[in-house]
Amino acid sequence: MSLWRIRTAVEDRPGSLARVVGALAGRGGNIVGLSLHTDVSGVVDEFVVDLPGDHGAALEAVAGLSPTGAVTAVPAHRREVGDDVTRALLLAERLRSHPNRLPDALAELLLADGAHWTNLTRAHEGGDADPGTAMLVPVGPLRGVLVRRASHPFTWTESSRADALVRSVMPSTGPVPADRTVRTAGGVDLSLRQVGEADAPALVDLHRRCSAETVHSRYLTGMSEPSPRVLRAFCDPERGLTLAVRPLGEQDPVALGHLMYTLDPGVGEIAFLVEDAWQRRGVGTALARALTDVAADWGLAEVRAETTLANTGMMRVMGRMGASVRAQEQGGTYVHARLPVAGALQGVRVRRGGRLARLMGQD
Repeated sequence: MSLWRIRTAVEDRPGSLARVVGALAGRGGNIVGLSLHTDVSGVVDEFVVDLPGDHGAALEAVAGLSPTGAVTAVPAHRREVGDDVTRALLLAERLRSHPNRLPDALAELLLADGAHWTNLTRAHEGGDADPGTAMLVPVGPLRGVLVRRASHPFTWTESSRADALVRSVMPSTGPVPADRTVRTAGGVDLSLRQVGEADAPALVDLHRRCSAETVHSRYLTGMSEPSPRVLRAFCDPERGLTLAVRPLGEQDPVALGHLMYTLDPGVGEIAFLVEDAWQRRGVGTALARALTDVAADWGLAEVRAETTLANTGMMRVMGRMGASVRAQEQGGTYVHARLPVAGALQGVRVRRGGRLARLMGQD
């Protein structure tokens, strides 16, 4: 018997995972570990499997069940079998005493070949990074850690884990506040405030000021204004977070943003409505960045947006953020924009620190 770490995309439909497990079991495989990752291809399942003899037949069977047909397999070690959460917590505790060992901790967390400190400017210019085998983890405005792994590419979930490990040992600034002030690229200050039941009349008025095309682009239906049930959902923390956007010092909201939970592991969904008179003024981009910042605090690896090709505003915002866009299988009218959270925040969040930051900069 030999241990293998096998990754493959699994179809998002009932019974798909069971068929993959059955295929591995049918080749004598004993699954001793399973984790779910978000990646550019969607949800990727990683199995740690004890397989007898040649593993080729098992990989061929798994590939036949994958929607992409792609499977990666690398030898695993007994020491890798265990709970990923426990391992991450132990690494975070170790780093509190030895923060300068961050590259070693990231390499251990991600089962990488190695990691080292690097200059962010040089890395972004391509001096260090090798696409497909390296991942840059920012630590401050100038420094970062370059992690390398030749066997298989890093997933968005792994990028999010690395970012979380870095933040766990940096000086605490507390969670990102839901109620905050942001500034658009054009210099307009906006107040973001979590909505409550008292905001219902103002939200209805906001929808009435929007054109039918704008409302349809947000909800993808013919709804003209939110029903009482929809308004209650906006205030339900079990569903996610809804922010009303107001120009600083004004009472009437000009936009509405949502960050909602989904059933996909590590994935949130964002959506927003911007009043026609305020479109093309940077409101959508500022709101998307704020929601992505909150998503990082929630530990999400990815945020998605469902829209249409005709919604040029949303397409422009997500493109500016670095999202990948893919048409749905049912024709090309609707599209999914997918944005890795940690990648979107690189260069946006500036981490400040005192003694810990200086220790981390020591080689």
